[in-house]
Amino acid sequence: MTAAIDGYLAELDRALRGPRRVKAGLLREARDSLVDATEAYADLGLTPEAAARRAVDEFGEVCRIAPGYQAELALAQGRRTALLAFASLVAQPPIWHLVAWQTAEPDSLPGLAGFLDTLVSWLGMLAVTVALLAVWASGTGVRRLGANPRRIRLTGIFAFTVAATFSTIGLMLAAFSPITGPMALARLPIAVVVLILPMLLVALNGARCLATARAATTSR
Repeated sequence: MTAAIDGYLAELDRALRGPRRVKAGLLREARDSLVDATEAYADLGLTPEAAARRAVDEFGEVCRIAPGYQAELALAQGRRTALLAFASLVAQPPIWHLVAWQTAEPDSLPGLAGFLDTLVSWLGMLAVTVALLAVWASGTGVRRLGANPRRIRLTGIFAFTVAATFSTIGLMLAAFSPITGPMALARLPIAVVVLILPMLLVALNGARCLATARAATTSR
């Protein structure tokens, strides 16, 4: 590639925020288009550098090209976050039983632990439904709803809400489960490994959702 193409792609790279793999694919497509255009102009008799500059000029200024790419990156991040939240939520039922040390009757937890177990079941069904809607809205639903960064921002807020809510309830469920004896000491460490760490990953992707949505809004 020539200096003109390298410089253009570097500027475009700096202007975009989003999932690395998707971003790399978009930059690769842009590079391929620029290289093809450069070769076509070179065949017409232009020097390599002149052909590259012509290709870059016709491709469009970064400030005009970046918004479309950024919108695609925001959708990709929203879809990834929603899928991760969905997968984490679907895995919650066996996790609750592990954290609460329920090995026989899943509805037999007494007192506060029983209330928390019921609460997390209802909230889990609601959150799974919302996660599926978010997956649809950032995927095939774009044809109906359009690529609005506000929905990606809402997906990020949803991810934070899921992470905070289920982490808190999970820790309380572990703390108030009725198991006693030496194994009781393992409740909180297990909750951290099987519950808190996945929820931290959901929250991290929620933060990335907010960042990509903000970038898509400001690049318009």
